[in-house]
Amino acid sequence: DGDLAGVDKALGGAISQLIGQGEIKGKLNEVTIIHSLGKLPTARVVVVGLGKKEELSQDRVRMAMGETCRLLQQKGIGNVATAALGAGVAGISLEGAAQAVTEGALLGVYSFRRHITKEAEHGELKRLTIVEADETKLPILQQGGDKGRVLAEATELARDMVNEPANYMTPSQMAETAAKLAKTYGLKLEVLEQEQMRELGMGALLGVTQGSRQPPKLIVLHYR
Repeated sequence: DGDLAGVDKALGGAISQLIGQGEIKGKLNEVTIIHSLGKLPTARVVVVGLGKKEELSQDRVRMAMGETCRLLQQKGIGNVATAALGAGVAGISLEGAAQAVTEGALLGVYSFRRHITKEAEHGELKRLTIVEADETKLPILQQGGDKGRVLAEATELARDMVNEPANYMTPSQMAETAAKLAKTYGLKLEVLEQEQMRELGMGALLGVTQGSRQPPKLIVLHYR
C-alpha cells in the first residue's frame, strides 16, 4: 500500500523491520503502536491488521477499527487520523470504507456510564479524521462517514436502552424515547395500548406481560 510505504520510509523502515521480525503479522484486530520519535508530525503510528485479503469485508474493517480505537482510548489518545481502511480491496468502496471506519471507531469506544458517578479511567475519542490526498474524493468520504455515524448512534441508543435497569426502562419509558425520536427525525409514531392489542388478537404477547406491574405497549415507528 502506498500510504503504508510512505510512512514506513519516514520511520526509517521501522514497519518493514517489525514485519521481518514477525512482530507485525497483519492478523485481524492486531494493533501495533510505533512511536515516531519526531520523524513524523504525529507522536505515534498505529499499524492495524485486517487479516487475509480474500476475507476482507466492511464488517472486518469495522471490527478492526473498533478494537484499535478501544486500545487507543485506554492509552489516553483522543485524536485519531486514519486512511479509509480497506478501500479498493475485496469490493469495498471508498464510501463503504469510510462508513466502516467511522462506525467501528464510535462503537469501539462506547461505554454506558449514565448511572456511574466515578470518573472514567480513560479519556474520550475527541476527533476522528479520515485522511485522503485527493480532494475530489472528500465528498465521498464525508457521505460514508456520515452514514457510519448515524448507524453508530442508532446502535448506541439501542445499547443504552438495553443497559438501563428494568425498573427504569419500562414500556412507558420506551414509548417516551420513541416519541422523542419521532419528533427529532420526523418519524410517524404509533403506540398501541393494552386494550388495542387485545382487540387485535395479540393474546400471546399480552400473556407474556401478565406478570408485570407495567402496562404493555406496542411501539411502531414509520420512516416516511
